[in-house]
Amino acid sequence: MATNDGVATLKPWETVDFPHFVGVRHRSGAWSTVILKPSGQEIDVASLGGRRVVLHGNGIEFLPPLPPGDGQTLTLPGTPPEDA
Repeated sequence: MATNDGVATLKPWETVDFPHFVGVRHRSGAWSTVILKPSGQEIDVASLGGRRVVLHGNGIEFLPPLPPGDGQTLTLPGTPPEDA
């Protein structure tokens, strides 16, 4: 976290409730954690070696990483840009 005059810059996180799990993501759309219901088991999806993760009401999809230099970005509908 960058600091400015001793004040930490906080990242905006949000939780999204699905029928079988709760997803935690950065406001930019990058998922970081999935918490399974009802056990509370956590899956750290941010450390999957570059694999893309898509969460939806039917479950969790683990997609292969984009090829290097592809230039494609994964954006979610209704998600504001990161620097907004």
